[in-house]
Amino acid sequence: MSPKRSAFIDVGTNTVLCLIADLRESGRFRVLDDFSEIVGLGRGVDQTGRISAAGEERCGETLERYRAHCDHLGVEEIFAVGTSALRDAANSAEVKARLSARLGADIRVISGDQEAAYSFLAVQRGLSLSGELLAIDIGGGSTEFMRGNADALSRAVSVDIGSVRLTERFLHSDPVRAEEVAALNDAVDRALARLGTEFLPSERPLTLVGIAGTFTTLAAVAKQLERYNHAEVHGSRLSRAEVRRQIDLYRRNTIAERKKIAGLEPKRADVILAGACLSDRIMDLFRADGVLVSDQGVRYGLLYERAQWG
Repeated sequence: MSPKRSAFIDVGTNTVLCLIADLRESGRFRVLDDFSEIVGLGRGVDQTGRISAAGEERCGETLERYRAHCDHLGVEEIFAVGTSALRDAANSAEVKARLSARLGADIRVISGDQEAAYSFLAVQRGLSLSGELLAIDIGGGSTEFMRGNADALSRAVSVDIGSVRLTERFLHSDPVRAEEVAALNDAVDRALARLGTEFLPSERPLTLVGIAGTFTTLAAVAKQLERYNHAEVHGSRLSRAEVRRQIDLYRRNTIAERKKIAGLEPKRADVILAGACLSDRIMDLFRADGVLVSDQGVRYGLLYERAQWG
């Protein structure tokens, strides 16, 4: 039989991602397109408790473009999920309904545990790793921690700290003040202290894997990529020393100046410092001198699930 052309869409707090692939009954697949757009759906949700009309409109316009692209490529089925912003906002049900209508497909709001499971599946299938793994998915509104190995996920937890949420709570100056960064780091350390003991460092070697936009952006900046390249970023290693170098770089520069940095998408310039600080504090907690970077997040987890179960 001919392959089924499918799209997998992740409607995140800051970014909407779309993966299009041909799937065969054997479980094999071929990726045709993989793209994303920063829309800031969840900007302001932490302060107001609601998704703004502007954020919804930006997201809706993007989803309409995605649908048109899917139609152009002959996509037969669309699987879409929503994460932190659509979980948290008081008006999420009505926003989800309107966004689903604009996409022409239902957007399924998933829990933090489900989000973590999809991300970990992407790590399991997308990187050839052995031993104990800790996958970290830093989003705009939440961060998922997933511990397991190449065979199974053993524990997952979602913490309500992310690059957008932390920026809105703590980083109000431009350039930011040292005391703002210190307050952010203190808040992150308190939030991370609530992780269960099963996540804390053990005597067994533990490989950290960083997923999603913060880690891929830090890797792209480290490589000074003028144009983002999936192959250059996926599977690369990001050292803690490099993360700390970038933290200093972002602290010294205004948002306008950050937008000129090679590898940094301009729409992410305002939240990258918070994401970098969060990355650094996680590496400090787990006594890690670096992380492996995965360019495959929730959308790939959806793909792998579909490829497995058909």
